[in-house]
Amino acid sequence: MDITLGDSVSLAEKLYESFGIKSIIGLINNEWVNIVTVIQFTHRKVNDLNSEYRFLEERLGNIDYDNFKVIFQARPIQDFRTVLTELQNGHLKIGEIQTKLLSKNPQEIANQKIGYPSNIFATGEYLEYNCSAATINMDKYPAQFLYDLKISPQSLGFRDFDEFARSWLNLGSFNSPINLSIFYPTYATISEVQYQSGSEIKVTLKIDQHFFDGSHIWITRTSKDDYAPLLERKKYELASCENTLQDGFFYITLRHKFAALSLNDKISVNLSNDKRELLARKEDRILQFPSESCDPFLKAFLLFDAGKKMEEHLLNPKEAGDLVFGFAWLLEMTGISALQLGRDEIVREEKAVKGSADIIACYHESTGSTILAIDCTIGVPDGNKIDKIKNTADYLSRKTGSPVKAVIVTSEKSSITKEIGQKNAVKIIDYIDIEKIIGFYKKHHYPPARQLIVGD
Repeated sequence: MDITLGDSVSLAEKLYESFGIKSIIGLINNEWVNIVTVIQFTHRKVNDLNSEYRFLEERLGNIDYDNFKVIFQARPIQDFRTVLTELQNGHLKIGEIQTKLLSKNPQEIANQKIGYPSNIFATGEYLEYNCSAATINMDKYPAQFLYDLKISPQSLGFRDFDEFARSWLNLGSFNSPINLSIFYPTYATISEVQYQSGSEIKVTLKIDQHFFDGSHIWITRTSKDDYAPLLERKKYELASCENTLQDGFFYITLRHKFAALSLNDKISVNLSNDKRELLARKEDRILQFPSESCDPFLKAFLLFDAGKKMEEHLLNPKEAGDLVFGFAWLLEMTGISALQLGRDEIVREEKAVKGSADIIACYHESTGSTILAIDCTIGVPDGNKIDKIKNTADYLSRKTGSPVKAVIVTSEKSSITKEIGQKNAVKIIDYIDIEKIIGFYKKHHYPPARQLIVGD
């Protein structure tokens, strides 16, 4: 991203929904100073970020002393202009506390170039996507300020300050003169490169719609020697590939046939954009490519009546049980682990009933796990049903220490109820959504199918 921090504001407002601020502040000479702050832009909503921070503090504990605090806050993307103005004036409001910035020449912050991040410890969506960063330095290391405050890592229960940096601020260490780091995730990733048959591969990827125009894919092949010359090279414009737009992302499928393909050949796929250069890269050896077309689990499932009747159970269920079975099967077929609870659907604490669900599901990925508490109904869900599954998810969240999403699946069209559910943090998947998920499933486009289920 060859632009300055000031120039990035308009782009950030288009690309992101909110940003999180993670700050360590200290009281030095009777003045609150900003020892180190990390700002992370994201697609996620403010409420989701706040939930993440709440669970993080519940698991790791608050750090809140008279002269030393760690504060998390989530803010809508529109607030970043205000934050940038504050930074240029040499301070930043953290919660209710006005803190002094320790960086050199804060008035020049807007001119800071955005480049490759040097000190990020990638977790969450920053593990899935590449990112760029603007870094503002100061004269001392954060660790030095902490020692000046008579704070040692051991007094906080850490092995060292690096453990503190990784766990709370997603920084690799406090042993660099960082006063402020601002991270920009690049919402583009190459999901899979799969060997099909003969000399053909299939590439699937997703990319933010704002990057779609002017983006292209380079596919190259080399022999098993890492330093061998290229054997083949081909460029594809994204606009020419099979694509589906869903929730702000284009999901792309590209089939490429090489002139030849040998065992141990290295296949590289580069996703680039005219304005941002390299967005994502993936490479592997041909021996490691799975063949989706030969999935024996899917083939076996389709031989049963269940596989043949799944779509009927989902779109035209005769009773609620049909919908429960059908949706659980669909979850499994799209890569989401699912358990049908059947007649033992009640959640109890001792003898007190705390909730119920037809299905609990979990999607595991490199960035973490998403747990779902799902209720299925063949009618339009009412307020009581919405409250019931919401209470169940909240109880499970408290008891497990991990956020659990509340979901209602209905075989009816339910646009108005979906809005009510959204206001109550309950995702409602209705007939139209089920049709879309089935469509993606039939085309083996599993990422967008999962996004319709687990996404906001």
